[in-house]
Amino acid sequence: MRRFARRTVLGGLLAGAWPGDAAYADALASLRDRPNGRDRLWLRRADGSEIVSRFRDPSGAYDRAQILLLSWFMRDIRDDERAVWMEPRLFDLLASVQSSMAAVHGAPLPLLVTSGYRTPAHNAALENAARQSMHVYGYAADVQVKGYAPRAVALAASFVSDGGIGLYDSFTHLDVWTRRSWGGEARKPPEPPT
Repeated sequence: MRRFARRTVLGGLLAGAWPGDAAYADALASLRDRPNGRDRLWLRRADGSEIVSRFRDPSGAYDRAQILLLSWFMRDIRDDERAVWMEPRLFDLLASVQSSMAAVHGAPLPLLVTSGYRTPAHNAALENAARQSMHVYGYAADVQVKGYAPRAVALAASFVSDGGIGLYDSFTHLDVWTRRSWGGEARKPPEPPT
């Protein structure tokens, strides 16, 4: 599991030529016009921060700079803003759920991320968190969609997910580890990735 800090993300961005370029501005405008799709994500956090990202290039390959930005966005904001490289398949899952819900809704919908990566210390401090939570490995996200119950998000995920779907009162847990589902308290997942 690769960990990184704010300076790593900023250094990676500064090494590229795209922020501030006309091409970058055009791409950003295009994303704002169409923020949902199987290759893009529109995410928000409770603090109001937001990201719109096209994380796959036109050939379908992952855009490493965008995966880095999304991984930073999913950082543990409750434990010194620590981050890890998130499993890119998680972004595929989130994009599929988001696209499906937007199609039913008839308009783009952001996903509100209530929890992405969690440090082991933060995870251990949570009362009902699974001891081997997929959040600790960068394989999971807890999300909400404004105007929709967690059950609706879980239903959308059930059509596209090969991983875990956990249904809670105020959010839906999604991960890309193994296929399983649960409601309420977390169930012990299989052994974590190595």
